[in-house]
Amino acid sequence: MLLNLYFGLHFDAGTQPHPLMRSGHVYLGCRSLLRWFETQLGLDGHPERVEHIRVEQYRQALSRYQKTTPLVFYAKSFYADQLATAQNLLARRDELLAAGWSLDKMHTLYSDANAPIRLKVLADIEAQFLTDENGQTKLIYDETERFEAILKALTTRALPIETLFVNEPIEFLPPQYKRLFDVLKSKNVAIKQLEIAKLDKPKLDLFNASEAASDLNTFKNFVENKLERGKKQPLKADGSLLILEATNDIEAAAFVSNILFKNEDFKPTFIIPDSSRTLDDALIHNGLPSFGLVSTSLGRPTLQLLKLVTTFLWRPLDPSKILEFVTMPAKPLDDDLANEIAKSISARPGIGNEWWHASINKYFAKLNEKAVADPTINVGEIKREYKFWFDRTTYNIAKSAPKDEITSIFRFLKEWASKAFEASKKTQRPNTSLSVLTGQAQRIEEYLDELPRSEAFLTYLELERIVRTIYEPSPVPTRQMELGCYPYVAHGDCLLSETESLIWWNWSDTEGVHFFSRWYADEVEFLKKNGIALQSPQDENALMLWSRIQPIVRVSGRLCLVFSKRNNGESAAEHPLFSHLRACFGNLEPICVKTDVNTEGVEFLKQFFKTPKNVKLYFHRLGRVNPQIDVYSKLLTSREYETLTSLESLFYYPHQWVFKHKARLVKSPILSIVKENTLKGNLAHRFFELVLKEDINGWTRADVEEWVNERQQKLMRLEAAPLLMYGLEPERAQFVRQVKHAIWTLIEHIQRNGWQVEATEKDLSGKFSETPVKGKADVVLVRNNEKCVLDLKWGGRSYREQLIKNGEDLQLVMYSRLLTEEDDWAHTAYFIIETARLLARNTHAFAEIKPLAAEDDAFMINRNIWHKMLKTYEWRLQQVQSGKVEIRTATTEKQLEELYGMELLEVLEMKKTEARFDDYRTLIGLVR
Repeated sequence: MLLNLYFGLHFDAGTQPHPLMRSGHVYLGCRSLLRWFETQLGLDGHPERVEHIRVEQYRQALSRYQKTTPLVFYAKSFYADQLATAQNLLARRDELLAAGWSLDKMHTLYSDANAPIRLKVLADIEAQFLTDENGQTKLIYDETERFEAILKALTTRALPIETLFVNEPIEFLPPQYKRLFDVLKSKNVAIKQLEIAKLDKPKLDLFNASEAASDLNTFKNFVENKLERGKKQPLKADGSLLILEATNDIEAAAFVSNILFKNEDFKPTFIIPDSSRTLDDALIHNGLPSFGLVSTSLGRPTLQLLKLVTTFLWRPLDPSKILEFVTMPAKPLDDDLANEIAKSISARPGIGNEWWHASINKYFAKLNEKAVADPTINVGEIKREYKFWFDRTTYNIAKSAPKDEITSIFRFLKEWASKAFEASKKTQRPNTSLSVLTGQAQRIEEYLDELPRSEAFLTYLELERIVRTIYEPSPVPTRQMELGCYPYVAHGDCLLSETESLIWWNWSDTEGVHFFSRWYADEVEFLKKNGIALQSPQDENALMLWSRIQPIVRVSGRLCLVFSKRNNGESAAEHPLFSHLRACFGNLEPICVKTDVNTEGVEFLKQFFKTPKNVKLYFHRLGRVNPQIDVYSKLLTSREYETLTSLESLFYYPHQWVFKHKARLVKSPILSIVKENTLKGNLAHRFFELVLKEDINGWTRADVEEWVNERQQKLMRLEAAPLLMYGLEPERAQFVRQVKHAIWTLIEHIQRNGWQVEATEKDLSGKFSETPVKGKADVVLVRNNEKCVLDLKWGGRSYREQLIKNGEDLQLVMYSRLLTEEDDWAHTAYFIIETARLLARNTHAFAEIKPLAAEDDAFMINRNIWHKMLKTYEWRLQQVQSGKVEIRTATTEKQLEELYGMELLEVLEMKKTEARFDDYRTLIGLVR
């Protein structure tokens, strides 16, 4: 039986109406045409998706050629980016082959003195793949070579094809298809232009407007050059041509889906050129059947692993990328273990510090206990994954890493993704992104295996370039096509018959950038003399112009153009046909419907459809912040113990104490790396903690310099890796200078005033109004029977000076009380590391400092503050136990003063404004 073939460049993406499964009729796009002929001719079996290997093979060929000809035309481009140059020149080589650049014709280049130099170079490079010299293998087959094999086989064989119907104008098609058609013609196959099936008569009632004079038909005639140019045509606004203009694609999708929902008899065909699911989601929201669109995105969390896994190769470590890796929803690491790592690295951004090991050891101890009761827990596998990522050799990011080590990482990722995908298939929604990840990791592994032995090491930039070459968007069908869904195509030229109603979704410029010719005029002329006719830019442009107007030509009743000013958060450019509409009709306002406001355009649309109501949302200001909120006091049970931080919250901002310590509303610690000042403060604390454990008696500034220099790299790597990142050299150097100066300043104060270091990071505990309280003193000094507690702070000198002057240094008072007997008080001071300043009330502990309250009795002040703290604590507890929680802000301060009256005289002086750092601003109504 003879076959009828139907070919279109975009038919692989689907056609409308769907081709009937009729015997003897085959519909083919570019890829399916290739596969069909290979199957018929017995040529199938070639691997697909091998472009990455071909690019690497060609890169190596270019590299070898450049070594023999250093000044070759592509030398500068090759130096800047080898892979991009290889991709570009390989595409040109494939273009030549597709146009008939055979081995015989290539040899003529050597004998022709006038042959352009670039063509000679490409011929020389091609010759490398035709010999076994240099151990070079034949360039792996891809679509170009496969097409050539088909053409060669067809010269000696015939296929049972009666007619080949071609959708696009044959004269504009790429040359390989013209060559195929010529071969088929020689085998008596009829090559015909595909004609679009016509509808008998539109069913739409366009307000008695005759079909020939409708706006749509007028525009059809205009784009087909059947009307006089420069003369504006009358716009009837008869409903045959509509423009829906929206602020963004979400708004447009909601409007269109509502129109479809309210007008059940309206059954349009859609053109959906993008891979966004915005419209599909809106249809589902209105209870309409899903298109089953495939969503394509580079932002899938699973695919991000492809770029993140290389982080583990390099030092200095990038904590942000490690944090991103362990917080991925799917990753080759146990989720609970990943959360522990995320907590550790968020607070102390480094691997292998004390907190890290403590956290990991605690996790595995608990895991071993769980594994006894649950045999499905594979402790060995979890440990293997942990060691693979976090217990490995790393390499200087400024140098290179072994190829074998890099390959092992992507092999591990591939194997994990494959197993995870198989496991997900057992669920109702298999994770197809894992399948894509498996393929891309495998392609990187194949690419690395293809590298020559001379390239056994890769730099950071080389590896990143390879990954970026392979990294592709993941097409994922999140929902299957549902029964009764509207017909749709991705390309307007895939409409095989006229459609009565057509909605062109995302009617914006998606055609991409068109460049100038890739070939010089003398090259094109030379090739043409040798029988090689390339597809010219003029042909490409003509094909694009033909394809652009097909949706207009292939609709017979009503065309609705949906234009969104923003798509996927980005500004959208107008479709090129927008200018044609203006040239044809002039003012388009009568047929333009703006979906975001109630305009005349919406009223105009009501003539043809039941339209959704447009409800204006007014700005709603939240009510005034209440001075108190009511809580269920029985839920506010006493805590096991308090800390100074929690007590300060209760004293000044009770809502924070209730939300954090009672309601357990705590910000996740794994969302981000600590901020720069916190990071510097933590690291500086660590320096002081370690240095003050040394015997510092008799130390000089030079000793401090030497001590810090010996330990700075290790400490930063373990606890503050961001400071080691490229580009932070000035900040790092300044930080080290500040730490050295601060350490020496403090040691000098200690030496001059006869103090000895008793402890650092000393745990303190005691009672506060019958409530257990705990704290940790940064530095405790001893001198005979005297004690002094120092609180180290990175910055905030002015703020802490005011705390001391105003008698609000509650933290120091608490430490002083917990450190001494009932009737005694320890000396207290803040030490500001950033400015190397000691802040204290008097000079009793440190004679050479500038006192902040020299005339005051420090012991009496401490006693008064302590008693006020106790009074404030009891007062706040009474409020909470009665179900009242204060909300203190700048707007409620006066109300609270009136509410409390004389009570405020016995407690700590309250703040006049809201808290400086408050995670609960939305809950209390401060964020509007």
